[in-house]
Amino acid sequence: MPIEIIVPRLGWSMEEGAFVAWLKQDGEFVESGDRLFSIEGDKAIQEIESIDSGILRIAPDAPKPGDPIRVGDILGHLLSADEAAPSLSPTGSPGRAATGGENREAVSGKGRAEDDAADLPLLGDRAGVRADVSPTNFIRPAHSPTISPRALRAATELGVDWTTIKGSGRTGRIRERDIRAAVPSSRTKTDPATSPLRGRGRTEGELAANPSPWGRGQGEGGFTVLVTGGCGFIGTWVLRELLQNGIRAVVLDVSPRPARWERIIGPASAGISLVQGNLFDWELLSRLFAEHQITHVIHLAALLTPACQADPWEGCRVNLLGTVALFERIRLSAGRVKGFSYASSVAVFGDEPDHASGSPEAGDPVTFYGAYKKSMELVAEQYWRHFKIPSLGIRPQVVYGPERDVGLTAGPSLAARAAALGEKFTISYTGRVGYDYVEDVAHAFVRGALETPPGADLIDLPGEVVDVNDILSAILKTVPAAKSKISATGPLIPAHAPPHPRFISKLYPDWKTTPFLEGIRRTIEFYCA
Repeated sequence: MPIEIIVPRLGWSMEEGAFVAWLKQDGEFVESGDRLFSIEGDKAIQEIESIDSGILRIAPDAPKPGDPIRVGDILGHLLSADEAAPSLSPTGSPGRAATGGENREAVSGKGRAEDDAADLPLLGDRAGVRADVSPTNFIRPAHSPTISPRALRAATELGVDWTTIKGSGRTGRIRERDIRAAVPSSRTKTDPATSPLRGRGRTEGELAANPSPWGRGQGEGGFTVLVTGGCGFIGTWVLRELLQNGIRAVVLDVSPRPARWERIIGPASAGISLVQGNLFDWELLSRLFAEHQITHVIHLAALLTPACQADPWEGCRVNLLGTVALFERIRLSAGRVKGFSYASSVAVFGDEPDHASGSPEAGDPVTFYGAYKKSMELVAEQYWRHFKIPSLGIRPQVVYGPERDVGLTAGPSLAARAAALGEKFTISYTGRVGYDYVEDVAHAFVRGALETPPGADLIDLPGEVVDVNDILSAILKTVPAAKSKISATGPLIPAHAPPHPRFISKLYPDWKTTPFLEGIRRTIEFYCA
């Protein structure tokens, strides 16, 4: 019996769209899974796959490229060899799909009013989707490959990035044999251990005597961690943690190789692979994941509060859309990426009661930066819900330590540096907030990426809540001679705190926090050296 080819519904609200093109010729045999035609609806172009096989017969009055179409319009039929195409509506536009007969749709998406976007094909990077975001055109690839379900299962099992493979099927569709042919004969499936890291900051001798349970990043089947924003303050300490445990790191950052790498990491920093670029360069991101065989991701790249307030669009583009681009790349890695930690912030919460700043409701973010970070957490939840991509969002408080030199809350770190060098410095705020030592923060991100729990988990770093006067006292305990040179003055610093914190010790019971006094001492000793 002829099978109708109808216009599917691409989203909840779609009723009309535009026809783009046929991807098969009239009279050509179509296999189930072949891309059949493309349509546009709600700012997206979708290439529609056939869910049946047969000989394509395009309706004589089928729409031309650019013609308007409605959900349910009949575009043609799939026939067996001995069938003739039924007559269609003589009105000059495609007919409506039958509602009560036995005919069924020949395309994925189904087109019935009760069906929604959940029925859309998820294979092939949703081939043809263009995410045009004005005004900078954040564009996804328009013609990514498609893959059969069996091939996708094989790619997931073998850890093959199928988006880099040329398919042998008709129209370039990737089949299971293409996936298996892409696996080197010497490669075997591994199940990396994820036991907790017991030490941090170890010397080369200690590492050789007692290798890290994570330290398989350099060898075959080991770990390779992508660190976005790795040229920054926290990123540098994350890299130090990775390298000291024998784990290979690759950095994606818009900045050139920073001098702080040499100061914090030492000579080993020369071997770090740095890829200069941003998360919006989809081809670059795809090559990076494929060439370096990324297995884990630590996402730190972001614009901070002042930049987001000054340019909310750019803040959204970098902090939120950049995160979505990274999640998409992980989704397309066919299960090879095993863990993902990312930087959220206590800024997702409103001000504490004694720091009221007009928040519309207790607990709401009061800055664009906080709103974008909260949105990242919600996006992470959706990627777990729909694609089972685990992630761990980490909310540090004020991060301090050696090489923290940018931003209002760099004050304690800069004051420690000034005390070590015998210079004058004034912290430009007052008040009481929580502080996390940078080595603790770096360890949290590394452990979070290599031991990511199932779900879209979120944890808070406990740090230590201290007043600015306590900071001055901590510095003077190590450098008493700095008493007349170190001071603090200025407005009350905004303070944020989770109303119901879930501290990292709930996830990792052996977690230890560096006391604030010890962190200040280490910072001063770093600059003294």
